[in-house]
Amino acid sequence: MRKTDARQLVMGIDLGTSSAKTVVMDAAGTVVASASAGYRLLTPAPGWVEQRPQDWWNAVRKTIRAALLQIGERHPAFTAADIASVAFSGQMNGAVFVDTAGRPLRDAMLWLDGRSRRECDLANQRAGDVLRHRALHVLNPINTLAKILWAKDNEPHVYATARYALVPKDWLRFKLTGVITSEVTDDSVTGAFDLYTRQWSGDILDRLEVRHDLFPPVYESPAIVGTVTAEAARLTGLETGTPVCGGGGDMACMAVGSGAIRPGVVGVGIGTAGHAIAYAETIDDSAFNQLWPMCHAVPGAYFWLGCSYTGGGSLTWLSEQLDEDFERLTRQAAQTPPGSEDLFFMPWLAGTATPHPDAAARGGWIGLTLRHTKGHMVRALLEGVAFDLRQSLECFARLGLPADDLRLGEGGVKSQLWRQILVDTFGRDGRLMELKDASAIGAALIAGVGAGVFDSFGTACDRAVRLGDNVVCDLETSALYNRQFARYRSLYPTLKPWFQEI
Repeated sequence: MRKTDARQLVMGIDLGTSSAKTVVMDAAGTVVASASAGYRLLTPAPGWVEQRPQDWWNAVRKTIRAALLQIGERHPAFTAADIASVAFSGQMNGAVFVDTAGRPLRDAMLWLDGRSRRECDLANQRAGDVLRHRALHVLNPINTLAKILWAKDNEPHVYATARYALVPKDWLRFKLTGVITSEVTDDSVTGAFDLYTRQWSGDILDRLEVRHDLFPPVYESPAIVGTVTAEAARLTGLETGTPVCGGGGDMACMAVGSGAIRPGVVGVGIGTAGHAIAYAETIDDSAFNQLWPMCHAVPGAYFWLGCSYTGGGSLTWLSEQLDEDFERLTRQAAQTPPGSEDLFFMPWLAGTATPHPDAAARGGWIGLTLRHTKGHMVRALLEGVAFDLRQSLECFARLGLPADDLRLGEGGVKSQLWRQILVDTFGRDGRLMELKDASAIGAALIAGVGAGVFDSFGTACDRAVRLGDNVVCDLETSALYNRQFARYRSLYPTLKPWFQEI
């Protein structure tokens, strides 16, 4: 990796679904500054989920300036000139259509957007074989390629005018550097990418008659792909010429930030989506349409991703509907017995993911009786997300991927009750990660490897990924959850015909 001068700080910026987070880390792997800022989701029509790219840029500028201000106040020996490199993490599978000047032609379509089901059905009929053998999955509305196909059919002026169709964090990197590029981790789940060659798939694009020139040049995650422009420096406070690396999609950065860079390490977290990540040296289609195989930020490596689209989003939704905060809701859930007295929750508020990707699926409780209380409903929700994530771990086991080191971090895992439910559902102990914001930290580590602050990903993770308390599985509760899980996993196959009629 490139070795810079003596500068020993790195910056990671995570573009989440609801907020941007910026962290600054030193060469010892210690976070020395952090800041966050939020923005809104837009839902202009049923099934449409969008955001304004300018809102992202405003939030990122704000968090960079706030983090740099913290450095000045808390660590006066450091300045922006000490930042060796920057990298972005970002929400995956969005679509930002830009003109030749990089200006968005419309609001960005997000990963949660479900409007492209018809285009996906047609694409899978026309190109299902090459999608399986190149992208290694069925095309779903979540994928960036599905959104491009929708624009081609429904907004032909956008499709024809667009110079590039970018994933969200790649547009932000352009705002910082003035250069448009992409990188392998985000690209690998777009539906337009060949995971074996780690390049855009001409076979897929030709079969679906999609323009090749919509897709920018591809780099590995730690590669330095540009530097901070004078204009971006003026707007953010960064130094002109600061190197910027390719970065990664949020799940790839999460893998790095949780230390899932070796066989046997499995990272589990609950943000807007719940996820489980397992490192792999190679990939194939043996878990086709169950898990997502993805390029790792470690050049040449891969990981498998299992997902529950609205894992944490389900609790956020319930909190908003009841106008009660998470802590109050989880306190009520803690007073309810494990198993929620045979009440089940299906956390499929934006469709199902692992192991049955289906945008038509719907969420809800099943098994309600007059005896059930709000506490039962909340606990059933927490358990439903855990059951959903257990399906990912079972897929890993079928692939022969070990799960010797289960690491818990991010979002809902901060809840003592929810992380206990997770280990009891999984039937194994876990370790709590001490660091917050694993995606932003993963981006900072990628930046550090790219700039030579860390000589390898192993060194970076050994310094920065710190593990806290053991979370011990309760064997009696685990036995109960085993019985409950057998019932839970039958819900989707039973309800699938009903979902398809909606």
